[in-house]
Amino acid sequence: MTHSPNRLAKEHSPYLRHHAHNPVDWYPWGDEAFSRAKEHDMPVFVSIGYAACHWCHVMETVCFEDEEVASLLNAHFVSVKVDREERPDIDQVYMSVCQAMTGSGGWPLHVFLTPDKRPFYAATFIPKMSSPNMPGMLDLLLYLASVWKDQREKVIEVSEQIISAIQEQTRQGILHDPNDLIHTAARRLTASYDKNHGGFSPAPKFPSVPVLLFLLRYAAIHKDRSILDMITTTLDHMAFGGMRDHLDGGFHRYATDTAWKVPHFEKMLYDQAMCAIVYTEIWQVTKQDRYRRVALSALEYMNTFLSDAPGGFYSSEDADSPGGEGAYYLWSYDEIEKLFGEDTPLVCTIFGIIREGNVSGMHGMKPGDNVLFPERDPLEIVATMGVRDPEKTYVTIIDTLTNARKGRERPPLDDKVLTDWNALAIWALAFAGMVFHDESLCIRALSAAEFLFSTMVQPDGVVLHRWRRGQAGIAGTAGDYLNLAWASMALYQATGNSIWLERAISLEKSVSDRFYDSAQGGYYQVSPETDLPVRLKEMTDGPTLSVNGTGYLLLSALYTITGDESYAQKARQIEDYYRSLDPRMITGSCAFLCGLVEKNHGGTAVLCGNSETHERDEIWRLLWSSYLPGMVRISIRERSDSSILNIPAQCQGDGTALHICSQRQCHPPLFTVDEFRHYLQNLNILQGDEVPDTVQAPDQ
Repeated sequence: MTHSPNRLAKEHSPYLRHHAHNPVDWYPWGDEAFSRAKEHDMPVFVSIGYAACHWCHVMETVCFEDEEVASLLNAHFVSVKVDREERPDIDQVYMSVCQAMTGSGGWPLHVFLTPDKRPFYAATFIPKMSSPNMPGMLDLLLYLASVWKDQREKVIEVSEQIISAIQEQTRQGILHDPNDLIHTAARRLTASYDKNHGGFSPAPKFPSVPVLLFLLRYAAIHKDRSILDMITTTLDHMAFGGMRDHLDGGFHRYATDTAWKVPHFEKMLYDQAMCAIVYTEIWQVTKQDRYRRVALSALEYMNTFLSDAPGGFYSSEDADSPGGEGAYYLWSYDEIEKLFGEDTPLVCTIFGIIREGNVSGMHGMKPGDNVLFPERDPLEIVATMGVRDPEKTYVTIIDTLTNARKGRERPPLDDKVLTDWNALAIWALAFAGMVFHDESLCIRALSAAEFLFSTMVQPDGVVLHRWRRGQAGIAGTAGDYLNLAWASMALYQATGNSIWLERAISLEKSVSDRFYDSAQGGYYQVSPETDLPVRLKEMTDGPTLSVNGTGYLLLSALYTITGDESYAQKARQIEDYYRSLDPRMITGSCAFLCGLVEKNHGGTAVLCGNSETHERDEIWRLLWSSYLPGMVRISIRERSDSSILNIPAQCQGDGTALHICSQRQCHPPLFTVDEFRHYLQNLNILQGDEVPDTVQAPDQ
């Protein structure tokens, strides 16, 4: 049955618009929905998801397109649809509720609220019909409608208990020693390491880049090769398993199994950015070319398939396409045989393709389904097979597969541009561009940043969160401000142009004015004007760095550069806030731990000199290709530009000189590449050529 468009048809979010023809009488989040709930004394049903979410689409099919379910929702509830990517503040509060009530979370997320937005029931996926282990929508809606009518006092009591419980999650206690926290986190994380397949959790396995970034700092500074092996093994399984798209590049959101074989097929902008960053960093440490190739392929995917013409980046590609979940990425043996003929055995050996299907029966895959699953670097596999020109052969195979896949319909694109995710993309592009000496990546980072500052940053300092098809809107959260400030710091280091430092400073002032808790420290996710029932601080990481982890890194870097004590004071407050939390939470706070490690090992490396010489260029290249966590790299060509820097030695004269200040002391200026190499060799940190390729091929 075709239904007239509901209120969601006027929304900008592709996810909300997708539900515009459901029989459910949907409202977007806002005053209209909650005013109706108050006026008619009705509870509110809130459904939270996002466009690339497979199970969100399943939920729509089995429940929200169903006339029975819609009839009950429309009769007893005010129904509200939320795009979690547009409103991360709403998602954060009610995901915390769901985790507190059920012990787990995920999407789609469903919460039942009082008209004043206080929750009294939460769940993730809900089927239409009940089973012995799970209530279905039909029974649940009737039950909750009855509870709302006949047990109102119990509903109010439960809602108040839930709000108190999530506020207690970040209750402060005694201060824990920072070094103890660092070592405790490293010990707990490595204890959870999967020795067979890499990764630091059971299935499902996510990239968990903040964890990898922290452990890499820990391994490098402590010269712990066993932890380094854990990291490289994990990154190899991620790069050469089914979670990565070996044709277009880019990573799927997570693997459903322990061996990184069957992905959940959606591809998110933030994953491409975060993965590019960690693969760039591991290249700095190991100098293994496969990591450079993986980092650049993630950025190439981002630039090719998620790039918005005005300058920004789109949010995601869906897990589903017309053939079902993952259909765009799956292959049958017969397809391979038709494409490659007598070369079929070679292609099947490279990618683990078999007639029965290498993922048949796994996570709903059909008989005969294959993912491209080389298990190790495909170039190494080809090189062992007696092929005359392995690289040319592999490129030809990839081109053939790519051209064949172009005949399929691509998964749907979520074409909204989000400030916080775009800022991560800018950081990744600028960082990789400098490390790999690729000017085109830096240029792309600059164009995206200029787009954000021209469309999303308002004259009064307010940052907007979402842009789509010419329309910017939705007030930004603290994450939008802090991520964009951090990206600006990356551009300052990449370009030496002080406008990016000024923009970072301006954004930090704006975010502190609106979101900072001057009494206890830390950034709230939302401003005091929020319509949510509680203000929370994001202290733990997700797939990206947490809000307060990013804030700690930003404040530390700004203090290092400027010497402004106000930055140091706020950084100390955030540090004390983390140190006062339950230490069992610390493994979820790896962004903060990165900053804590860098506090004792970072500093500034200022390259002076306005002459274009080979010596200067080589020092600059070596400075970026070296793994120096927490080191702020700055190029000064005009002596006046160095006046803002917090270093005792200002640039003097026109000659090349590298001034390094770290661990509370400034070293004598370095004037040649050889002098800088000698300095690096004396650092007590794992560096490039001294790290052997310790990673072995996975057990077959």
